[in-house]
Amino acid sequence: MKKKLIYPLACLAALLAAGCSNDGGPAELPEETPAVTFRIDTRADIDDGAQLTRLYLGERKPEHATEDMEHLHLNSYVDITGGKVTLEGLMPQWYKFVFLCVPDIEDTGEAIFTVEDPLEGSCDLNDVMIDYLPVLNLPAGSMMQTPGTDPTVLQATPDGDIYRKVINRWVTIPEEGEAYDGEDVTLTRLNGQLIIDMGVLEDQFGGIDNFEQGKVTVTLTVNDTPTRLYVTDNDADEVKTAAPQTISWTTTPTPNTVGNDTDPTQRHLITVNLLPGMLSGNITVKTPEGEYTYPLQGDNGQVSIKKNTQTKLIFNGVKANDFTVQYAGFADTGIDVDTDHWDGWTE
Repeated sequence: MKKKLIYPLACLAALLAAGCSNDGGPAELPEETPAVTFRIDTRADIDDGAQLTRLYLGERKPEHATEDMEHLHLNSYVDITGGKVTLEGLMPQWYKFVFLCVPDIEDTGEAIFTVEDPLEGSCDLNDVMIDYLPVLNLPAGSMMQTPGTDPTVLQATPDGDIYRKVINRWVTIPEEGEAYDGEDVTLTRLNGQLIIDMGVLEDQFGGIDNFEQGKVTVTLTVNDTPTRLYVTDNDADEVKTAAPQTISWTTTPTPNTVGNDTDPTQRHLITVNLLPGMLSGNITVKTPEGEYTYPLQGDNGQVSIKKNTQTKLIFNGVKANDFTVQYAGFADTGIDVDTDHWDGWTE
């Protein structure tokens, strides 16, 4: 391996200036320095232009342990395009690698990456967060669906998927002659998705005339849903969330298309992406005849949003006061790559 002295990646200059220093970078590199290459394929149905992929690099610094025993120095980060990144000039030591893939939301962009207190800044990787509020502020997916049709039509929900992989490992210098062709990393989805199936609204709320005139609205309100999540995971694949808020989405149902002597059959569906947590809130249907509110509770009790899981609530009707709850996995559980493969490198 060639001798290299390249300071890895681009530093978090603003954060480091506001927080602790970078200690001048690696002052004494050994004669040989490790380099690592990671391959992260973008999601098959979303191109690089619609998503942001970032790698955070954390390390332990003994001089910081006296301040906070849990402190994990944020060495640097790099934004990844093309699904591949090579880090050179690393010290032969322990690192934490945090890989993230998030939607590139208009008027938000890289601001989706934040810290606990942006005004104070921080060089602690444990303080780095993702701001999920821009996702929650996107419109809900709302459509009519004919029973038996392809359920992938639910992908009309705006992209709100957050993917992550956290790796703790020692980076070492390969032995002479040892082959190394890079490493594949699989990121898995952290958020869940809520699907509300309100059934055939015309059968329950005033008949088809109301819907043809656009006088019916359906509002989904979710109380105390998390709006931020930490990029670290307590080394337990945990999703740590914060900053709960109440968020509402209002939809105007599309009227069923019916002919002579044909009953409406299409069901009104509402879909939103949410971070994991207990679900509370309500559905409010407003019609010319009145307003009807139903709590988001299941027929068997409280409902939760789980990571990488779709939570479906099926409306049990105007006279009932609950929903039937179904949990199901997403069709794809992560970014479409091979399973982790370390090619002789030891974690």
